[in-house]
Amino acid sequence: MRFRPAMQNWFASGDNKLGAWPALYCLWAAFAICSAIAFSGFSAENVTRLLVIAFLFGQIALRSMLAKALPQLAPKTRFIVLGTVLAAVVEGFHMISTPVFLSLRIGADTSLMQGLINYALDLLFTVPAYLVIFSVIWVFVNRYRYPLWHYVVIMGLAQALGDGGFFYFWNAPAMLLFLPYPMTNYHAINVIPFLAVRGDLKCNRSASALIYLAVPALIGTYLVCGAIIKFLGRFFGLESN
Repeated sequence: MRFRPAMQNWFASGDNKLGAWPALYCLWAAFAICSAIAFSGFSAENVTRLLVIAFLFGQIALRSMLAKALPQLAPKTRFIVLGTVLAAVVEGFHMISTPVFLSLRIGADTSLMQGLINYALDLLFTVPAYLVIFSVIWVFVNRYRYPLWHYVVIMGLAQALGDGGFFYFWNAPAMLLFLPYPMTNYHAINVIPFLAVRGDLKCNRSASALIYLAVPALIGTYLVCGAIIKFLGRFFGLESN
């Protein structure tokens, strides 16, 4: 109940022409989340997702304050830095389920020091990738006009598919019914950066259908970054062959 006013204002900050679509998307997401928990309970993966969703709700509630962070930075730098910082926080939630390498997973028997080392190693590999990923997203948002809810869905979809989701859903198309569940992971890292800079973007941005090119572009970016990370992980003995 405490988040209802925040969500109503969140809808109002989008485009009126979308009508009920934002609310329908949120209902779909709620269905996907509840169904996943009902099927597999509070597994490490589901606990991770729930922590990320709580983090997302916190951002929505505090969006006015968070969107004003780092005002001294140029818009491009601000967008990339905010996105990367949020991604680093979300990476911390994933340490108990799916860190960048399974050898870095933090369990109940992992000491605090070892956990911090594992998290630092995870960030050593993932932060450079997120710098590249948010640089690519910046190219699109600074060239094309993305209404808020188009941005939310398009970028969330692109990152969910790019970060392993494309092959997963290709092999299990029925799981597309639960697509918003993994997309929330990327809403938690890419929405606040967009809100922070959308007033500073070029006024002559194109409103064409080319906004959807972000999907294949980000899938390709994730594939390249992922391949490099896996290669380096094997080289340093963090990833098994």
